[in-house]
Amino acid sequence: MKCIYCSAPLPQKGLNCSYCNKLNPLNAKLLESAEKLDSKHLCPCCNLNLETLKTSTINLEYCKECDGILIAEEEFETLIAYKVNLRSKLNPHYLRFIQDHPRDNRKKPQFHPCPICQKSMAVVNYKKQSGIIIDICEEHGIWLDGGELRQIIEWYAVGGNKK
Repeated sequence: MKCIYCSAPLPQKGLNCSYCNKLNPLNAKLLESAEKLDSKHLCPCCNLNLETLKTSTINLEYCKECDGILIAEEEFETLIAYKVNLRSKLNPHYLRFIQDHPRDNRKKPQFHPCPICQKSMAVVNYKKQSGIIIDICEEHGIWLDGGELRQIIEWYAVGGNKK
């Protein structure tokens, strides 16, 4: 996978380019057409203000610093279905990059607080078989770290949900 700014290879861990030092917002790139509004909630990873992104069907909270997303479960499933249906072809290079360089190499799960209620979110393997570790607040939805939305879309695109 290459940096969207300078085309240098991205490092194995993280979303910051080692060459130009810019964040590669993989989650935000999938949500470019959304209206942006200020939010009163803080990112559970960076403690910076989140931004509310609104489309005609989906509202979510987004962190510009770490590319994290908080989204209600119903809206998340709608977003995934919509993005997977837009896919015309698979990107084998991106799939290989995901397989060879997983973004989540945590030895122990990190329990993030929900940006809304501050309760600790549960750490789970998405759909119990994807290998993509996400955080869930039962009341307020799903927290996706940077790049995880794209990983989930690619997982669906290769039929991961049918295994």
